[in-house]
Amino acid sequence: MAGTVLTNTRMLTVAVAAEMVYQLVGSNMSSPQTAELNAAARAPTIKKWVTMTNAEAFAWIVFLCFLDESFWPALGGGLALAGMIFKYRYAISSGLSSTAPGTEQY
Repeated sequence: MAGTVLTNTRMLTVAVAAEMVYQLVGSNMSSPQTAELNAAARAPTIKKWVTMTNAEAFAWIVFLCFLDESFWPALGGGLALAGMIFKYRYAISSGLSSTAPGTEQY
């Protein structure tokens, strides 16, 4: 029984690590890059939706802390949330200060 629990824990750890890489690549390569490229036209809308998403993420983190009866979800969720807040702020700031053309035609 102990060997099965250890094997299952390792399997979950490997799966979570793989999923984390896929999610990081997906979230870092698409959305912040597009936000930067089109910030001149869309910065207010981007900020609005980022703020709403951050509020939703925070609510999920609180809910998961309640379910887990610990603050461990706050550690992982808080680090991820802080990283995404920084990335979007940087993307919008970089886009607004850039003279490069956006990718959208108006």
